[in-house]
Amino acid sequence: MRIAMSVRTMLTAGALFVAGGFLLFSFLGPNGIPMVLEKRRQIRELQEQNSGLQRQIQESRDRIRSFQENAGERDRRVRENQGKLKKDETTFVIQGSQPTSPTR
Repeated sequence: MRIAMSVRTMLTAGALFVAGGFLLFSFLGPNGIPMVLEKRRQIRELQEQNSGLQRQIQESRDRIRSFQENAGERDRRVRENQGKLKKDETTFVIQGSQPTSPTR
């Protein structure tokens, strides 16, 4: 009876040891905690990118809305991009600086 108890105790201890090793490998292995932390970092990074893209979309919508509501602003921007002037406009070009909007 003493031998049977000893074998049973050893088998139980061995099974617990194997189960503990498996759990340790599961948590610390490549698919465990390190992967979870990496996925969280990637999610945080993608959320920051999404918020930046949402800001850009809103800025573009605001710019489009202002062009639709203000014909003068739209015309000025088109002339500025094409480098054209109205008859009564003058543009001054200063070397080494950014071009400015036309003045009347």
